[in-house]
Amino acid sequence: MFGANTFARPFSFTKIMGTISRGLNFANQVIPIYEQAKPMISNARKVMGAIREFAHSDPLPAKRTPNISEANKKTTLNLTSNVANPVFFQ
Repeated sequence: MFGANTFARPFSFTKIMGTISRGLNFANQVIPIYEQAKPMISNARKVMGAIREFAHSDPLPAKRTPNISEANKKTTLNLTSNVANPVFFQ
């Protein structure tokens, strides 16, 4: 294939067309596979990025009970008492 005789052999139209035909057949087989695999590859990259973000994030805090003050309790009670009879205009 390579060597001193590479340029000594004459080019022929049939050899050139055969090489072009093989190249086009290969491209016709590879392009659809690439088009189908492209979304999976990009999604895999996004999933790996999300996994890295979760790995670097802080763990979930311990469950805490909220400290409700007396003022918040009164506001909550007033809101729940108006649910049965809503007032649109005051």
